[in-house]
Order: sequence, then C-alpha cells, then structure tokens
Amino acid sequence: MFVPEVLQSVSDRTADHPRIRCTATWSSDSEGRWSLPFVAILSSAPTEFISAKTAWYVVFVPRTKSVTVYPAMIGGISVTFQHQSFNSEGSASLPWRLGNPCLDRPAGAFGRASWNGQPDAIDDKIVWYLERLLIWIDAAATGELAIEGEPLELPPGPGQTNFPVAGFVGAGDDLAFWRGRTNDWGWVDLAKLPGAKISYAMTTFRDRQSAPIRKSVWGRAIAEAAPAKTGLWIALDNLPVQAPWELPRTWADLSAHLETQGVQLAEVFELAGADRRRRKDDRGTVTLFLGFPIAELVGGTPSKYHWIAVGSVELSDRKTTKNGFRAIEQTRRFIDRTRPTANSSLTWLRTVNWEPEQIRTRSGFGTAKVSERVLIIGAGSLGGAVSENLVRMGVTRMGILDPDILDVGNLTRHVLGMDAVGHDKATALAHALSLTMPDTDIRGIVASFPPGGDELAEELRSFDVIIDCTGSDAVLDAMAEFDWGGEKIFVSLAMTWRAEGLLVFTASEATFPAIDAKESFHEMNVPPTDFGDARMEGIGCWHPVFPATAADVRMWSAVATTTILEAIRLPKRRCQYFRQGFDGTVEKLNG
Repeated sequence: MFVPEVLQSVSDRTADHPRIRCTATWSSDSEGRWSLPFVAILSSAPTEFISAKTAWYVVFVPRTKSVTVYPAMIGGISVTFQHQSFNSEGSASLPWRLGNPCLDRPAGAFGRASWNGQPDAIDDKIVWYLERLLIWIDAAATGELAIEGEPLELPPGPGQTNFPVAGFVGAGDDLAFWRGRTNDWGWVDLAKLPGAKISYAMTTFRDRQSAPIRKSVWGRAIAEAAPAKTGLWIALDNLPVQAPWELPRTWADLSAHLETQGVQLAEVFELAGADRRRRKDDRGTVTLFLGFPIAELVGGTPSKYHWIAVGSVELSDRKTTKNGFRAIEQTRRFIDRTRPTANSSLTWLRTVNWEPEQIRTRSGFGTAKVSERVLIIGAGSLGGAVSENLVRMGVTRMGILDPDILDVGNLTRHVLGMDAVGHDKATALAHALSLTMPDTDIRGIVASFPPGGDELAEELRSFDVIIDCTGSDAVLDAMAEFDWGGEKIFVSLAMTWRAEGLLVFTASEATFPAIDAKESFHEMNVPPTDFGDARMEGIGCWHPVFPATAADVRMWSAVATTTILEAIRLPKRRCQYFRQGFDGTVEKLNG
C-alpha cells in the first residue's frame, strides 16, 4: 500500500525516538482513515493501571485533518483516567479502544491552532500529538492528571450520549438538605422540556411514600409542565467513582461501590418495586439518580450537590413472571432484588446542572442572575430583541406590556416568527421567552400604558426595573404621572431615524423625570426625521414605516442591553447617545 509522503515522514521522524516504537506501517481502512500502531514507553514507574509499555494507535482523517490517539485493543490501557473519553471497546472491527486521551490544550477547543501551539503541517501535528501522549501517560502513572486547584472533571460512564439529558437545580441550602438525608431514597418527578429532544428537568423530590419533600425552582414553562417520567433518587456521601476515574460499568460494580457507602442497592430496588406496585403506577422504566456533595475544584471543599443518572431501570410490575417461579409478590421482590447484582452493563445518562449562573457561563464573567423584576413597555422589534438578550444574560422574571397584535410585516425585524402572527405581541413574546431558558418566568400583559385598572396598576408597581421601548413621548409623560409606589430604575430607549443612533435615558427615582428625559433627548442633536425618506408598507397604506434593518435592531438591542444591566448595577440619572458611523462602528458621543 502506498503511504502518503507526509505520513511516511512521521514514521521516519519517530524511528529513533527513545520512547516511541512503531510496531507496523501506516494503513488505511474503508472509511479513509489512516492509522499507525505504536508503543509508548513510560519515563516513570509502572502502576496497576498503566504498564511500562502501552500499545496505541494514532489515527489521521485526511478529510477533516483530525488527529486522534486511541489505546490499542491488545496491549493498550483498558481503564479510564482523568482527561480521557470513556475507554470502551468500540467496534469489533477496530484494533483500538475508544478512550482517546484529551491531548489538546484548552484553547484548542476554539479551533484556533495558533492559540494553543498546535502546528499546522500534518506531519508536525501528528508528532506533536505523540509527544503530548508521552506527557499524558507520565501524568497518568504519577497521579498528576488532576492537579489540586484545577476545575473538577466528572468521570465518564458507559452508554453516555448527548441525549437523553436530565437537568437539575439547587437552592442555597441544597447541600445541607441532602447531606441530612444521606443513604435515604425516594422518588422524583421529571418534566420534559417543551419541544426539546428527550430532555428532562428534575422538579419535585418525594419521599418513599411519594409525599413532596423538596421542590426545585424552575421557570414557568418547566414549572407548569406535567411530570412525564419518574425517577428514583438515592442520596450518597460522595461520588461513586471507580479507579482511576470512571463510573461503574456494571450493576454489580455499582452495587459493590454503593455498599461501601452504606447503601444496599438490592434492598432499595426490592422496596421501590413493591412500593410502585402498591400504588398501581408500576408501568414503564424509571431513571436512577445518585446525588452527592461535590467540589468545583480538585481538592476543594464540597460546595454543591450534584446528580448523576442511570437510565431505563426496570422494576417488576404486577404482571411480571419468572420461569420456574410462582407469579406472586414474593417472586417479583426476588426479581427486583437480583437486578442490581447482575454483570449486565449500565447505561449512564448525561446530567447537567442548570442553575442560572451555571447555564450562563458562556456569557462571560459579567453575567449573573438578576434578582430584580423587569417590566418591558413595548414589545416591538427593539423591545423584543432587548428582552431576549436580558433573559439570556440573567433576567429571569419579566413582564411584557403591549396592546398590539403581531403582523406579517413585523417579521422583518422582530424576534418572533410566523407562528406568532395574529397573536398578541406581549403574550407571544412572553411564551417564546419562557421557552428560551429553563429558569425564566415571563408574563405577557396585553394592555397599553398607562394601565386602565387598579389591579393592573398594582401589578406594574411590583416591578423593580421599568424599560420603555416605545419611542413615544406620550408614554414618557404617562410614566411621569403614574404612581409607581416607590423608587424604580427607569430606562427609556429610542432609536433615531433610519436607526442611525440609539438614545438611552436612565434614572433611579420614585417618579420618572419625563421633562428631563425629553429635554436631554432634544439636546443630543440627532438627525431629523425625514418623511420624504419614509416608505409605505403597501398599496392603500398611508402609514409610513420606520426604516431600519434587522441588523440595526440587533446591534442597538445589544448596546441597549449593556446599558440596562449597567443601570441596574449602578443606577443614576444620565442620558447617552450612541451613533453608528459610515463604516459600521459605534461611538458614544456623551454620558
């Protein structure tokens, strides 16, 4: 077989390597992958889990230019270490296992080789990976893969995929609550995320008799969802991990480990099955959740309570039988008791902490849950985009006030889609935002400002932050006359003609200073409205349409969101004018 020159170069460069021994030449398979078998030699003493010489395969995929190193099926490591995919056997047709070590530096996850020192040339890149493997096996042998003070990485387990997934949240006293129930067990309701692919949220925890003992705090969409599945929870002292760093592979392994923590899994299954049959809700499988205190950093003090899960756990129902045994309750108890002692493989599910700060990690360090309740007056294109940004960046409790209905013409700039056409903007936007993040509680209010009744007026007074997105002086005057019942943080937003700029007025007072706001806006010397430049929405329509693109609205909504969050953190009265230049840059002219 002809070996490409660039791959042959790798073999030539490693021929005299003191710690790498190629055991054969490069070969390709039917999927176009090229692989090279080799042996890596430790520079430290061997251990129980990693010998002095271990067999590996380096695999190169020309189409994607990806390089991956796998343990060999024969002579390779068979366990899982930190910073390694779960080391399963994989396909019988492959000579390697699937537990590839993580050899990239963290910046490599962003796909920028120049950020992590990874070479671009194929032969250099493969040799670089081989050298990284030598560092990895030395660290694995000396127990230095997980260094104290680094972020804790949870162990992988067999069967884990991206979906199904189960999410959970914890309150401030969550750790103390569950530590007080160690070795206890019970039931938990699982609500399906609306419209999502096999994604569930742990909602209400119940004791063995199904009485509620703890209710997780979720947003409206999840809180109002009916339970779709049932889970069985067990509270543990610590993470059930097998050395070096993997979740138990079989029921027997899990049972043996839990026994060291004082939990008899066979007894739990026997009693749980009997309880289900007595309640006559014994149809279908359950998910087993194991909870434990966990630290965020290696070697740190536990600060959170975490859950992991095993899927598709079978418990006997009232019709379960077993050959050679009578069809009675005693037989079904026996079946349930023996299930967790079998050597059958476990299927671990992915579980994720969906606490507000956790799920907004990608937003950066400047984003956290905002405790204030926010009212958006005006659910047009700017109000819709701003409200979506705020929800994604930490505002979880929000009211949307608008009397209008969404029309097809609104779709060019609005965050809502065709499914919302003909519906009230406020209600449709609130519904969409409630499905945006799992912790949001958004209420749509179909009304104009000022409110027409005492009940609605009282509800509006319950909000802490008032954001005007109407661009209407009449609304500003009404905000000044309205009795807000105490000090509020006010923000008024208005795009200038053709979306050339954005005006932002903020204040923290008991009454909205409308005169100061309007005078401040007037002093900004914004471009005048040119109705000769206006466009009519269609034949027979004599209402001019405000000219702005979806890109303009998104840009100014981003600027507006930043100023709103700043006003919440550091409330004060000021007016700012942001203007877009001809080259697309944005400058702040004052404030």
